[in-house]
Amino acid sequence: MDLKKLSVFLKENDIPAFRLKQVREAVYKNFAAAWDEIPVLPAPLREKLSRKFHIHSLFPIETQVSKKNDAVKFLFELKDGLKVETVLLNLIPEKWSICVSTQVGCPVRCPFCATGRKGLKRNLSPDEIVDQFLAAAHYLKTKGSHKIGSVIFMGMGEPFYNYDALSDAIKVMCDPEMIGLGHRHISVSTAGHVPGIRRFAKDFPQCNLALSLHAPDDALRNDLVPLNRTYPLAQLTKALADYIVSTKRRVFVEYVLMDGINNSRSTAAKLNSFLRSVAAPKYFVVNLIPYNRTGGPYRSPTKEKIQLFASLLEDMGLEVTTRKSMGADIDGACGQLAGK
Repeated sequence: MDLKKLSVFLKENDIPAFRLKQVREAVYKNFAAAWDEIPVLPAPLREKLSRKFHIHSLFPIETQVSKKNDAVKFLFELKDGLKVETVLLNLIPEKWSICVSTQVGCPVRCPFCATGRKGLKRNLSPDEIVDQFLAAAHYLKTKGSHKIGSVIFMGMGEPFYNYDALSDAIKVMCDPEMIGLGHRHISVSTAGHVPGIRRFAKDFPQCNLALSLHAPDDALRNDLVPLNRTYPLAQLTKALADYIVSTKRRVFVEYVLMDGINNSRSTAAKLNSFLRSVAAPKYFVVNLIPYNRTGGPYRSPTKEKIQLFASLLEDMGLEVTTRKSMGADIDGACGQLAGK
């Protein structure tokens, strides 16, 4: 919601300023999605506002719930008719995380990612980013479920290619008078946008940084993550090292495992060497993500191969987690979002 425009409208219509605070609390604290859900406002005012303002800048078209009830995917339509997807994930009992999109499509074009194959349509505005959270929070409220405890900017798009809108959205999410999340409950994933990493370290040192690495050498990474051609590993190494020195925070390394491509013993050794060239192992958590089908030629390794790769990294002194696939049955897992 554009609170600045609403403030101007209230002043022009001689409506008391305290009504703005009531609207803000109803929308950002109590997750009202329609004017009729704000009974503290007089009915004539609600009617007047409903003709002038939409509470959300996006409109839910479809909601899909996974068979295990641990993932909920939303398809939203924007005012220009474009579509974007958002996913709620029940990663921890009684707590939901939300995977938020920052762009319609993605300019990085990783070949194993459904979003990347769409290319970039446009950036999302700060309101369109925040409203994904608000709409999902409203959904949970109507279901009597638990609230959203953390935000992961790992949906459609490369967040740092839309840095200003991302920054504004984080500020709204962390503002005590708005949504009020703690900075450490915010995670931003990048495919290796070096200038964005440097800005993020300065602007949001308490938020979490996740790096979608997927390959530990330039030759392979150029194929899997085309952004590497612009910001090769040598530049990424320096940016990550500076980030860790500046923030003293760990980096979460996202690594999609694709059988026969990036899961060999030699690749594990290269991954270990690359991370150690950046900083000590204690500054990294390697999240192994078994490849989720997106219609491409890639496939996930067997469970035995995944465990072997994880064990190799652990024996080298790295902290490793293997991501449990959530929402794959509704095309809501990592790499599957396509806004369709």
